[in-house]
Amino acid sequence: MKLRLLPLFGLAAFSTIACTQRSESAAGKAVAEQTTAEGGASGQTVSEGKTMPSQADLAKQTPEQIIASADSAHPASLYILASKLMHGGRFDEAVRWFYIGQLRYRFYLMTDPQNVADERILFSALSESVGRPINEYAFGNVDDAVREIDAALAWDADHPNYFTDKDAFPQQLVKVRDGLKAMRDDMLARKDEIRETRTRNGLPNR
Repeated sequence: MKLRLLPLFGLAAFSTIACTQRSESAAGKAVAEQTTAEGGASGQTVSEGKTMPSQADLAKQTPEQIIASADSAHPASLYILASKLMHGGRFDEAVRWFYIGQLRYRFYLMTDPQNVADERILFSALSESVGRPINEYAFGNVDDAVREIDAALAWDADHPNYFTDKDAFPQQLVKVRDGLKAMRDDMLARKDEIRETRTRNGLPNR
């Protein structure tokens, strides 16, 4: 199946979704399929100095354990964290950590675009399996979603990124953060339109 890479924080891709929420097992499956394709079910090196998390290790960890190592985590781990939080009914936290994960994953992909083809496939798979149900919830209340996006931006700014060095790629970091800020501002500007679109599509607003 051909996986499509979503445009940078594309609002249109998320504001009209009408899908069934998937469990955290779908996110784990995406990680497992990619690590298997790359030659192993355990942690797999996908580019120089970067290691993909294993499904088995992530499955055993609680959300709090993943959060404790978030500064150095592969961004895919933060998608799994968001899925675990969503599955556990911690919906707003799931939104925040999904956007932290997306922010850091997009930043990583921008730093080495020639050598991360396999990572782009995993990113697309996680954006579909994790991002769709989380954004279906998030866009039900734009003000709450914006609050969590701001919290995601603040967390990223306040915490080091030991997986992808911020100081080594300042232009890429600014670009990816500006992309998320632009999406946030667009959400606020189109808040009424988003509510109307969701109502037409049979999605609840909160």
